[in-house]
Amino acid sequence: MIDARTKTRAPARGLVILVVLVVVTLSALIASSVLLMGESASEEATHDRRGAQSRLAAWSGVQAVMSRLSSQRDDLLDGGAPVLPESWTFPVAGGGPAPAFRVVGVGGRMTATSENARLDVNLASAEMLESLPMIDVALARAIVGARPFSSMAELAGVAGVTPALLYGEVGDDLVESDAPASLFEVLTVFSFDPNIQRGEGENGEAHRGERRINLGLGWSEELERGVTDRWNESAAAVLKNLFEQGESLERTSDVVGLYRRFGAAPADWVEGLDALTTVDSEHVRGLVDLNRAPPAVLAAIPGIDESAAGEIGDARERLGLDQRTSIVWPVIEGILSEDEFQQASDWLTTRSMQWRVRIEGGTQTGSGLARDASEAALRDRVVYECVIDVSSRRPRVAYLRDVTGLELALAMGRTIEPELELDTEIEREASAVDEPGAMDDAPADLARNLRREAPAPDEDEAGESEASEPAAPAGRIGRWSVGQVQREDGP
Repeated sequence: MIDARTKTRAPARGLVILVVLVVVTLSALIASSVLLMGESASEEATHDRRGAQSRLAAWSGVQAVMSRLSSQRDDLLDGGAPVLPESWTFPVAGGGPAPAFRVVGVGGRMTATSENARLDVNLASAEMLESLPMIDVALARAIVGARPFSSMAELAGVAGVTPALLYGEVGDDLVESDAPASLFEVLTVFSFDPNIQRGEGENGEAHRGERRINLGLGWSEELERGVTDRWNESAAAVLKNLFEQGESLERTSDVVGLYRRFGAAPADWVEGLDALTTVDSEHVRGLVDLNRAPPAVLAAIPGIDESAAGEIGDARERLGLDQRTSIVWPVIEGILSEDEFQQASDWLTTRSMQWRVRIEGGTQTGSGLARDASEAALRDRVVYECVIDVSSRRPRVAYLRDVTGLELALAMGRTIEPELELDTEIEREASAVDEPGAMDDAPADLARNLRREAPAPDEDEAGESEASEPAAPAGRIGRWSVGQVQREDGP
């Protein structure tokens, strides 16, 4: 006979066993999940670490370029071009993959491209913009109406500006050429020429690097001392007499006109245009490098037509740099008439002090630790685009942006958004970029979506004044206002 209590215990034992099995199964699943989460977290941490290392390598490249340009500033002031390292690999103790950066330029062919070889989109007149090959009347007006711009990427927000028009077709080289196909090749927002003397003329070397003598404020004892020191008392007396008769010199073209009225030959203008200015500012915005701008950009400058622009481009190939140090050289060579040059002179310089580069950062996967990493593949590659400004003695990063995904975005018919939210750490670094030594201690892990712009050089020390063109609304960009800029020229 079976006891009733035994019958009751049997199901209870089965239930206990079932519960135990469920608990064990759940524990196993939880343990597996925890293990997978741990592995995933480990992989994510490894990926973040490698990404941070790549960004740090690219940032090191930015600092290297800035240091090299700073050391070559005197040559750049004389109209020279920068010489930059193409790549660098960081030695790693014990061997193994090494972090590296490459200075690949913009488009991959040139290590650096001149921002001063382009028109300043915030200052060029609508007529100048219309004369560019890829801009029609409607687009020129739309661009002028949307000003000011703090970066070229902001042009993506203008109606009619497509990704292909702004950046070029996918695979195209974004470099200077005789037939530009993108707005990036012909326009800029970074163009600051230092308002200092190169040292032209018989007594010029003694004044090399000094501020130009400002004629724009009328006659004063300070102006008298400056002219007497640069030339002599007779020159000061002539100028004083002119100002007392009501002479007004507001632009470079006015200075050229004064020389012409006195019957001076173009070769005699060189010294005066190097030593004199009409604006009380340490930098002049919007001047175009006569020795580097493509013919399409030169032809947009008042006084220079398409034929003359082509002749200037051809003459640059046969003339030495010492023959092209002054903006007067196209007149001396018979390419521009005196009338044409007087119109163009308000927009011209013969040097570039802002240079744009692209820098790749990553881990070198090839064997060996050679200093030349140009042929080795980079793992976890990132690409920074930056504009380095050496118009002042202290170099600065005028623009810095992560463009790693730009080519893919263009292939998809999109652009990277021009306004990106920055990390608190990056915002702190951006606000400190204008302090001495601020570029030496950048964050080790830069933000993935990085876009930073530094202020124009030292414009606050000189004060701000209204520009005749364009009459754009004032908008703060760093320490300067796009709508309130100082320049000695205009359309």
